[in-house]
Amino acid sequence: MPLSLPYRQVLSRLGFKEQTIVPARQMELLKHTMQRAFAVISAKGTCAYQKITSNNGQSVVLADDSRIDCPAVARMLKNSQEAWLAAVTVGQEISDLTTTCFAEGDAAAAAVCDAVGSECADAAMDFLQKYAATQLKRDGRSISDCRFSPGYGNWTLDAQKDFFKWLDLQKLGMSLSSGMALIPEKSVTALAAVRIG
Repeated sequence: MPLSLPYRQVLSRLGFKEQTIVPARQMELLKHTMQRAFAVISAKGTCAYQKITSNNGQSVVLADDSRIDCPAVARMLKNSQEAWLAAVTVGQEISDLTTTCFAEGDAAAAAVCDAVGSECADAAMDFLQKYAATQLKRDGRSISDCRFSPGYGNWTLDAQKDFFKWLDLQKLGMSLSSGMALIPEKSVTALAAVRIG
């Protein structure tokens, strides 16, 4: 999956503002650390579609009889015929590098690596969603700009198990912790609405 370093987004995640002034030497070190982190990113993703068989405004049932009990998801999928289901990961190496930097006593570098991993995972999901939008447009369909992930609103993290069923995420090297956190850490699952027109 082609990605470029989301430089501005990483700076924003680190708390930089437009007016933030950073000495040249520190900015050079920051850029070097960002490039070092980006070099270990290995983005992979997958997506699928599921027909929606019912939506009562509180829960949604998909064609495989999966049930999503989340009013916020039901609202997003209102007037939708299908749900777009997706997952991306940027690999374990970025988390390992973050851990290494922290263990070496360089908390600043660890924070930069963590920010690069998070922003690259979001950028990978953006890429996958935009690609889906292009494909769907050819068929006279569209995908919502927004998306929803387990753990947000009242969609519980237990829903991660459904993404493994829908998308066979083991093939991307992904797994789940006992607390339903995605492994590798810098991974994202999401759902979006697909509509005709």
